[in-house]
Amino acid sequence: MPEVKLSDFLLYLPTLLAGARLTILLSLATFCLAIVIALLVALGRLSRYRLLRVPLTAYVEFIRGTPGLVQIYYIFYVLPVWGLTLNAALAGILGLGLNYGAYLSEVFRGGIKSVPPTQREAATTIGLSYFQTLRFVILPQAFRNVLPPTVNYFLSLFKDTSLLSVITIQELTFSGLLLISTTFNSFVILTEIAIIYFVMCYPIALLSTYLEYRLHRRSRQRGGWRVVWRRMMPGLTSA
Repeated sequence: MPEVKLSDFLLYLPTLLAGARLTILLSLATFCLAIVIALLVALGRLSRYRLLRVPLTAYVEFIRGTPGLVQIYYIFYVLPVWGLTLNAALAGILGLGLNYGAYLSEVFRGGIKSVPPTQREAATTIGLSYFQTLRFVILPQAFRNVLPPTVNYFLSLFKDTSLLSVITIQELTFSGLLLISTTFNSFVILTEIAIIYFVMCYPIALLSTYLEYRLHRRSRQRGGWRVVWRRMMPGLTSA
């Protein structure tokens, strides 16, 4: 058991916190990109147009069938051969965004399909367009259904930003590896990295549980989507 001093933890803390701040920024930027990709892909795969479904299905299956690390390497090292050069941060965000966008698209597709067909039929009956139905009826209900797995994917994404250390992005893990290479105090540094990751991730899991509870509670208090439709079209009496 190596000798552990509190002063060592305090000595390395500023550098690791700087890496943690970058980890947070990368996670948020990547997750926003993944959400947009996932929603577009999910809607495209549910489309009746084969020209949309086939390539989007191929994208999802290819991403799910290849390692995320290889995808990041490919974007950073291979795309420049074809004339598209990205800096490390953009390459990392794009790589993880495409990866998690594919996985989240399956979650979103399942959430959208879980909305009963009668909801769509009722929306059509009261004269809502396709996009109005998505905005006011389908997506809000699907969002409530997919919230827990979406937050779980965000937690995974938060930790998977450590993969970006392979393209020299100085996030939390890479900052720790740099410290280890100069101090050789791997026990203290890796322990501190694990603690910082836990401190950042655990509150997100608690927040997810709280938000899910509030969403379900609010839906029950308002009487569900039947009340929402009545407010949009006073003459509606049944779904």
